[in-house]
This record gives sequence, structure tokens and C-alpha cells, in this order.
Amino acid sequence: MVIILVQMRRFLLFAGVALLAFLLWRLGPAEILGLLRRVGWYFLLAALLYTAHHAARALALRLSVVRPHLLGYGDALAIRLSGEAIQSLTSTGPLVSEPAKAWLLTRHGLTAQEGFAAAIAEYLINAFVAAALSIVALVYLMQRVAFPPLADRIAIGIIIAFSVFLVASVIAIVRRFYLIGTILAGLAKIGALRGRLRPDIAWINRMEDLLLAILRERPGRLLLIALIEVAAQMILVLELFWLLRALETPASPFFAFLLESSVKAIGFAFSFIPLQVGVAEGTYALVFELVGLPAAVGFAAAFLRRIRSLVAASAGLGALTLLTRGAPSRRAI
Repeated sequence: MVIILVQMRRFLLFAGVALLAFLLWRLGPAEILGLLRRVGWYFLLAALLYTAHHAARALALRLSVVRPHLLGYGDALAIRLSGEAIQSLTSTGPLVSEPAKAWLLTRHGLTAQEGFAAAIAEYLINAFVAAALSIVALVYLMQRVAFPPLADRIAIGIIIAFSVFLVASVIAIVRRFYLIGTILAGLAKIGALRGRLRPDIAWINRMEDLLLAILRERPGRLLLIALIEVAAQMILVLELFWLLRALETPASPFFAFLLESSVKAIGFAFSFIPLQVGVAEGTYALVFELVGLPAAVGFAAAFLRRIRSLVAASAGLGALTLLTRGAPSRRAI
């Protein structure tokens, strides 16, 4: 099964690269290069805004720790960037990056269960916010833009999928349902998880108790984390607005919000493709064209965002090296 997954991820990566090359040829290399040249020093501010996005999510990660006094903000930011580097530069998506964050958290005094609970809590709350924003943007656009039949069906599918995700999550949290443990137990039962991969369900349930302590039993902290995640998403909206200005494409901040929120699904659906190569460019080009903007501008915006993601990933690799050098800073309790 692992071999099949690896082969599938490689296929998706190669398909993404092929799509990237096709789009570049279809839209015109000269036009794309001309757009990229327009950005110039504007790119520096875009990169700083992306750094601010990670800074906000690092604060959310720190607040997601059951015992936040054990984790300094600088360490939280380094862990956040390290996880981003792992997710961006590999084809493993959150399946490796989130456990990696959990492991790094254990090097700062947290137990493994506390580390996993914190990493998953921050990831889920961010996913809740992103899903809600995506639903709002897509519903708004569908009421005001005549989508082609295929695009219309895709948008409806995304809205339904995100709505089911949010409703199921709320039910699981309110009813205190051990969703992760139940899923892993089911996979173990059908033989998908064997040997060393066979989960310790009792351990996982105790971890989910800590997760629910953040998501259910501390509403004030949950609200604060959610607000920080909203702020992190709005920083991405501001970044896109700035890039559109640099590309000499007039767009209001609200329009940038609609564009940013409507492409959120690619981060979930194609998280196993490093940096969503090709997929991001294709999605941006399609969405931009649907709302009346040049497809080439959408391609350029996605490509520029990939470059700043690579810059952030490079910083993350440096942070990962520093975090894993030497002994843990504190003994786990």
C-alpha cells in the first residue's frame, strides 16, 4: 500500500509539472515573463506578508498547546516554519508535517500526546476557517458570475464537501466523539495498518482528550485561536491584493478576498503535490478567467506565490536544523 501511495504521489507530481508546462505554452511564455518582470521589488513586501501569515499561525500553534508556558513564541515560529518546509518540499502533505511538528514540540517539554494534540488542533482550526471562507466566497461568486456547467459542478462539490466537513467536525466535537481513533481502528480492522503501523487506540484516545480540551472545553481559547487564524487568512488576502497591484491588475480588497478564498480547496485536495505544482497555476488561471481577469495574471500570481513559498521553506529548513541540533531544550514531563 505504501508503494502504491508513493507511486501515486510521483504520478501526481509529474502530471502537475506537465500541466505547468502546458499552461505556460498555452498562455504564452513572453506574456508570463512580462508579468513577472512587472513585480520587481513588490515581491519583497509579498514575501514579508507571507512571513506575517506564518507568524500569526505560530501564535495560534502556541495557544493550541495545553501548557503554553512551556513553548516560547520563537520556538513556535521555528516549528511552524519547519513544518511548512516539510509539507512544501515533500509529497507527503500534512501526514508527515503535522507529526513532525508534534515531535518538535516534545523537544520543548511537551509529552507526545500534548504535541500531537496541539499540532492537530491548530491544523483543524485553520481548516475550519479556510473551509468557511471558501464556502462564503464560492456562494457569493456563483450568485453573481455565470460559471460554465463543469465549473459550476466543481464549485457545488467544494461547497458540499466543506459543509459536510464542518458539520461532521462540529458534531464530533460537541458529542465528544473519538473520530481519529475510530478511523484508525477501522483501518487496522481491515488490514490497512499492520505491524508497527498498528495504532495504540487507548493512547490515541487520550491524545484526543487533550485535543477536545482545546476544541470543546476551553471556548474562550478556541475563539481566540480562531480569530488569529482568520487574521492569518486575511494577511494572505492582503498579499494577493498587493500582487495584483504589482501585476497592474485593478482589484479591490474584497475582490482579492473572493479570489483568495475561492482557491482554498487546492490546498486540501492537492496537498500531496509539492507546492501544488501546476495545479495552483491551473486553478488560479481558471478562477481569474471566470471572474473576468486575464488567465495569465492568475498563472503569474500562483507562480510568484510558489517562489515565496520556496523562500519560506528554505527558512524552515534552517529552523529545522537549529531545532534538531543537540539535546531537547527541556525534559518532557
